[in-house]
Amino acid sequence: MITKICFLVFVAVLGSAPRAEACVANAVLNLRIHVGGNLTWTVNPNEPCTIDYFKVEAQGDRQDDYVVNVRDHYVDLSFLKTCEQWKFHVTPVSEGVLGHETRIIDWIPIPSNADLTLEYFNVTVRKKNDVLLKWDLRNHTHGDCTLEYRVAIVDRDTSKTRDVYLTGKSAHIDFLSPCVPYRLTMRAVNTAIGGIEGPLAVRNLEIPAYPEDPPELRNIQIYANRISMSWRLENYLLNRCPIINFYVDGGNAFNISVPVMDPEGRPPVHVNVTGLQPSTIYSFKVYVENSAGVSTAVPMAVQTATLG
Repeated sequence: MITKICFLVFVAVLGSAPRAEACVANAVLNLRIHVGGNLTWTVNPNEPCTIDYFKVEAQGDRQDDYVVNVRDHYVDLSFLKTCEQWKFHVTPVSEGVLGHETRIIDWIPIPSNADLTLEYFNVTVRKKNDVLLKWDLRNHTHGDCTLEYRVAIVDRDTSKTRDVYLTGKSAHIDFLSPCVPYRLTMRAVNTAIGGIEGPLAVRNLEIPAYPEDPPELRNIQIYANRISMSWRLENYLLNRCPIINFYVDGGNAFNISVPVMDPEGRPPVHVNVTGLQPSTIYSFKVYVENSAGVSTAVPMAVQTATLG
């Protein structure tokens, strides 16, 4: 009886064929969404599994989902909404076994035939070194997710041009100078298709004159009978209104006015106050005048040195 049972077990073991392990495909490569809504990917040339098809899922940020199985390495998703953020999942399937998933989050880019005309482009001076730009598209059919707005700022005095790339519908520019005439141009640029540009909008601007910022003390040397000072002026690029005079106002003790030629580099102003008494405290204020008026005064108090 024992011999018979052992024989049956032996036959059962020999008669059961070994099961092959399932082949789990590797993740796809180079998953991309293109202009026009074509989703593409590639497969590793050394992929060991035989891939039967790809499971493709698209999940929108507005609760709209789409699932399809395809055999090709692409799928046409042109019916999806442009400028909605989508999560794209692609999973290879081999003999009914799901492989490793690849996922990207991206927009359906704006098509090449989209209207890039600006409805308006407004430029407003809010205060010194603060210019507000506002703009909007005329046509919002495709949105603006892959758009940038190129602003070319031309200094009409020097013909120098500076390009700025912006997004959104408004921006503050803080590097324009008072007393300078500018020409500003803006156009929409579709970055998804090699930089297709829309029509140009043009505005001319001249920021009104503003007084200088208060001067900054750079160096001071104190002697028994005089004071030697060096003062830094506001950067020429931030305020090009011509500087006229630099003042050191010591009331009844002294009053000095230094004419300023104001070259482009705008070097520091050097001032010598002479004829002072030793060991004496002098209070004075310093300010600078340009074509818009005088700056805020900088108060100073200095005690001269004793005689040797």
